[in-house]
Amino acid sequence: MSKKKAVTLQPYPRDAGGQLLAAPSLFPPMTPPMNDKLVNTAVDEAFARCLKNKKGLTKKAIDSPEKLVALCIKHLRERSDPILSPYFVSQCKADDLFALDAVSHEMQRHRMTIGVFYQFLILKLMRYRWPVFDGSREGDIVADIDTPGFTEGLRLYMSVKKSTDTVGGQDISGVIKRLESVAKEEKNLTRPYLCVICVATPARGKIKDYDSDRQIKCNKEDQPYSLNCEYWGPGFIFPYVTGIGAYEIYSRAINRVANYIPFMTLKFRKECSLLLMQKLKSLGLLNVDGAVDAEKFLAFSVGGKSD
Repeated sequence: MSKKKAVTLQPYPRDAGGQLLAAPSLFPPMTPPMNDKLVNTAVDEAFARCLKNKKGLTKKAIDSPEKLVALCIKHLRERSDPILSPYFVSQCKADDLFALDAVSHEMQRHRMTIGVFYQFLILKLMRYRWPVFDGSREGDIVADIDTPGFTEGLRLYMSVKKSTDTVGGQDISGVIKRLESVAKEEKNLTRPYLCVICVATPARGKIKDYDSDRQIKCNKEDQPYSLNCEYWGPGFIFPYVTGIGAYEIYSRAINRVANYIPFMTLKFRKECSLLLMQKLKSLGLLNVDGAVDAEKFLAFSVGGKSD
């Protein structure tokens, strides 16, 4: 039987207690805080970048009532459960259906977009301070950071996630293994590395304080997945990189998000509700009372009964 290789601890100062986190002295909050103009520019550039595809081209916007209703019809047809959905739509007024379906669907699309926004925001903020470049995958970051009292500095290999929901359970083990494999395969590594899973929004709606929003993740047996990989939450990452708390960063982004990610379903809600009702009628899905007929919707969404 082959023997397991012993864990190789990266040679940087560590906290003597607990699970060998990197020494807090390596990561002081930025002082003085980052210039407001730089932070606002990073927010704008991150929003603009998350609206582009991997080729750098701006994604086509769904920005008219006609496009929104066409997407709603497509969504109703292709994403419907054959039992629950016909029953649900039959309980709704036809002119309420757009708001009930399309608005939540747009929110889900925007949630995906905002996840990419956080990735680019942290990358751009870090780039103001250190040599930083995109990693091997979209949203990953590689950075050479200065560390007070440890002149060698650290090479960070970071994977930025929107929330704990996007990296949990079995996923976290895979992310850590991928990050550390990239670090180990680096041929030109001239300093110790630290892998980081960076989560940009607070778990359970509470921003932790600076000292407690770093940890080493463990499995069910309370064994660390890696002693060279840490979890950084928003209560740590934003003050560390900018000297500004996560709450203030979110507040600034709220004031700018409408320029990039508007809710078109809310803007055109009345027009779209009327257009959708007309479309449902033309498709023969409404009964004599003007409500969606469950059997007709079932046939519409799954193609009717098979022979």
